Amino acid sequence: GVVPKIAKATARLFNSPPGMSAAQKAFTVGGIGAQPTLDDVVCVATARMPVALDPAGAERVKRASPPPKSFQLEDATALQAISEQQQAASSKDVPLMSPTHTRAVLVTKLLQLMNGRSGVRLQVAEFIAALLNADILPQFAWAETDGQQQEGSKNAGPLVQLGHACYGQPEQPLASSLAAAGIVPPNLSPSERLVLQGGAAASAGVACLLVQGGKKLLGMTQAGAALSMEAIGMQTKVLDADLMEAQGYKGAAAVADELRSLLEGSKRVGLMKAGESESLGDAFNAVAQRLGSVADALASAYALVRPEVQSEALPPKANRPGNVVAPSLAPALLELGRALVGLAARDALTRARRVLQSAPAAAEQMEAAFAQVESSLQSAQQELLSVGSLLLQDPSCSPSLTAARAADAALRATLAAIALESLAGVAVLRMLEGPPAPAAPAADPTPQEANAGKGADNKKGGDKKKDKKGAGGVVLGKGTALVRAFVEGAAAGGPGSVLPVTPAEPPAVASLAADCLGPQSLAAVTAALDPLHSAVLDQMMVELRSCVEANQARRKPKVAKGARDFMPDQMAIREAAFNIITSVFKRHGAVSIDTPVFELRETLMGKYGEDSKLIYDLADQGGELLSLRYDLTVPFARYVAVNSVGNIKRYHIGKVYRRDQPQMTRGRFREFFQCDFDVAGAYATMVADSEVVKVLVEILQDLQLGEFEIKLNHRKLLDSMMEIAGVPPQKFRAICSAIDKLDKEPWEAVRSEMIEEKGLPAAVADRIGDFVVLRGEPMALLDKLSSPEHPFTQHPASRDAMEELRLLFKYLTAMNALRPVVLDLSLARGLDYYTGVIYEATLKGGNVGSIAAGGRYDTLVGMFSSKDVPAVGVSIGIERVFAIMEAKVRERAAAQGQPVRATETEVLVASIGNDMQMKRMEVANMLWEAGVKAEFGFKPNPKMGDQLNYALEQAIPFIVLFGDEELSAGCVKVKDMGEKTEDKVPLQDLTSDLNRRLQIRRAHSGLLPPK
Repeated sequence: GVVPKIAKATARLFNSPPGMSAAQKAFTVGGIGAQPTLDDVVCVATARMPVALDPAGAERVKRASPPPKSFQLEDATALQAISEQQQAASSKDVPLMSPTHTRAVLVTKLLQLMNGRSGVRLQVAEFIAALLNADILPQFAWAETDGQQQEGSKNAGPLVQLGHACYGQPEQPLASSLAAAGIVPPNLSPSERLVLQGGAAASAGVACLLVQGGKKLLGMTQAGAALSMEAIGMQTKVLDADLMEAQGYKGAAAVADELRSLLEGSKRVGLMKAGESESLGDAFNAVAQRLGSVADALASAYALVRPEVQSEALPPKANRPGNVVAPSLAPALLELGRALVGLAARDALTRARRVLQSAPAAAEQMEAAFAQVESSLQSAQQELLSVGSLLLQDPSCSPSLTAARAADAALRATLAAIALESLAGVAVLRMLEGPPAPAAPAADPTPQEANAGKGADNKKGGDKKKDKKGAGGVVLGKGTALVRAFVEGAAAGGPGSVLPVTPAEPPAVASLAADCLGPQSLAAVTAALDPLHSAVLDQMMVELRSCVEANQARRKPKVAKGARDFMPDQMAIREAAFNIITSVFKRHGAVSIDTPVFELRETLMGKYGEDSKLIYDLADQGGELLSLRYDLTVPFARYVAVNSVGNIKRYHIGKVYRRDQPQMTRGRFREFFQCDFDVAGAYATMVADSEVVKVLVEILQDLQLGEFEIKLNHRKLLDSMMEIAGVPPQKFRAICSAIDKLDKEPWEAVRSEMIEEKGLPAAVADRIGDFVVLRGEPMALLDKLSSPEHPFTQHPASRDAMEELRLLFKYLTAMNALRPVVLDLSLARGLDYYTGVIYEATLKGGNVGSIAAGGRYDTLVGMFSSKDVPAVGVSIGIERVFAIMEAKVRERAAAQGQPVRATETEVLVASIGNDMQMKRMEVANMLWEAGVKAEFGFKPNPKMGDQLNYALEQAIPFIVLFGDEELSAGCVKVKDMGEKTEDKVPLQDLTSDLNRRLQIRRAHSGLLPPK
């Protein structure tokens, strides 16, 4: 049953030994190329991992330090000043850091010293390592900043105090401990003291504890929230994956997924009426979004703390520390504290109070605990408020250590709130379930009883169901059942223990024993959930993670939203489309290139206007900031710039990614192929542009998709139109993006967007409307626009654009490619990089949007280099093309009564009788060597009916068949599946006979378009 398994798991957790093991492997500091993590700092800080200096790193530090002859310690005057400063600081009433915080500061500074070439002697690093390994810790006082004391501050920062510790005095307890351990303080030179004081090692060390502890606490917050949901029987539709995906918050989607996994298998959720669930408030209904924001705050803090942990200590400059504190660290830690208090702790208290509404007696027992936690939260909020006020009053200050201390207070207050919520949820669930069923006496059964027991065990829904439900029939989620056992064991005194309850007859619920939810129980649960000091929480999280992942594995898998799998017959159609498109590219002399599927984020940002929000950012793995490519054009421009390419005519077929709302039926996906053709280089006006449009026309004709049109416009005409209508220059691109929606939305909707969202006066929007309705045959409309009375003729940029378009249309006429082109002033491609002609291809009467688009972009390459390289290109949207081709191919196949072929197999080598496998292989090999596409079947002795059915299902046109009789005669039978004929052919003539038949067939038939 489930209960015994949970009891065993929690017993293992509570019996785990805390602290550092003597045989534990040391954390090596200063390895060449090593990138220490925040977890490394936490492990050392919580006394779970000793440290050792990497020999190669130690040698590097030694080489960077001054030679002994030139090294000078601080003089007596400086030492006296230091002593007086230390005594003054120790006399003040300032709070001290905990040992865990102190160890975090020490190890972070040690990492910086060993990573850098600051000139600090190796003895200083060895001294800090010795302090950590001997657990002899200086008494660091909290301060506003890491290093030098600022005006108005009570005392200097911990890094200054670390410099004092390097003398082992005047702090007598530290000096005596060092002497007892045989650790000799290294003393310091003036420059070494400056190096120790530089940077944000103290803030970063504390922040490591905050971030990694916060991540664990977030996991338990989710578990506590799930317990609360079960305790009240809440509806869980608010956690629906599609709902989370539609809102676009990655953090919220991850939290919702975690909650669903924890609740997998629960019979408690969903009992509440939908209307009642909706009235629960944001603490329940927006739990995923709110805890997702906490996850985002943790991620932001992590992104700032990790570089500090991995940074190098720098030598001082101009008698000042070389390392400085990142200005954004304090605001990030402040936001983390705010998120913990406001979105995790406050909501946890709200949920706990709602859970206890059904248990007034339990609520009364916990009232003192609520008051205690509320007091902690108010105190943490006050600290956060002080830091926020300080930042607002003096934006130039960097009170990172004060912010870290405030966030630490928020973490501790949040821990208490989460413990309280978990205890409340466990208490109500225990009351609903009642006391656990008593264990049956373990007596040796008689044979008759054993047989009876077997029968009872085999009954459907027997004792296993009782074990799972418990006395009161409460079935929890597989994840929450483990959490509930862990929390209840902590509250009740040990693994397997439960809160004492008095049973009651249904429908009444059991009542809790007096004082079982008092301060002692809450303190025990708080200690068990402490993310930094609990001896059992880590293993509990491992157990929980295994359970959650097992639940996820049992779910029905699905394809990610906006992507799809392709079946073999679909891939055959797709390959045919690729072959047609590629053949046109090669016909025009294009070469093929490839670029990475991901680019530096800075490469892509700012190139797509408002669509930049659709770029997929990759998770930060501690290196470069990367994003998946949005199209193939910007990577091509980067390729041209990086490789100093002057002139190139290239094609590229590859996948691109857009975080858009997919419309699968209209061919809009998040992952899809693009087929690009581009010409880069300086050529005569409109020559390259005309060939690109000609390539597009040829491709659409060869694909045989139906009647199409190519809408064409010029970016300079658009800009002139904006200027003539009175649009401010800074709004040109935003208004163009709105105009670009005219193929999807009516003019009224676009006009409303221009006025209400873009802030355009109504008269200006109406003037634009007079332009965008103009479309027609290219030369005729161009003549109309060129008339003396038209505003375009009065504008220099539009006059130039019309001259370029007139030349383009002449070139297209010469290449017989103008017929499908339409001049359309409503076409306004939304991408920021277009500078000249723009075009878009659509099917007439189709409902799939544009199937190809492109234009001229003369300045895009210059964004990546000091030299502009003019370029023009077109991109084919293969997904929409494929959807149309697939429909046509299936329609044609159905009309012919044949399946859509997934393979190109031309011959099936079949046999009659046994032991023919090797002979079929020989014949198939003979056909392969002759260039015939053949299969022979893997079954050693296949039935004739099975072979025939396979040939029919796969639409294989020919079967080569033989048995003992045919082989004795030196011949085989060739069955024509289409003509339904059968001929005997000598084995030596088989390849020539089949090639003749196949050549005839290829000339007369074929479901797929010709390659």
